[in-house]
Amino acid sequence: PRTEFKKRMDYLPLGRSNMLVSKICLGTMHFGPYADEAESFRTLDRTLEMGINFIDTANVYGGDGHKGRSEEIIGKWFKSRPGVRDQVVLA
Repeated sequence: PRTEFKKRMDYLPLGRSNMLVSKICLGTMHFGPYADEAESFRTLDRTLEMGINFIDTANVYGGDGHKGRSEEIIGKWFKSRPGVRDQVVLA
């Protein structure tokens, strides 16, 4: 992974917790209806490589008839990349 992005990413504390989240958050509402699983995995990989550790999803993302698809894709991505779940703040 290219670490030069991580050196330039700004992070802020999440509320009163000890967690730091990137100032940029990846929204995943297009995972499923517009971005298939392979494209979504590439997007998530690149996001993490760039130092973005804040990912947004919702149980309604995925489009009509496929609600929750975004969450399924993210779950499969976590499963296929051991240790990554501990690096990400999922909202």
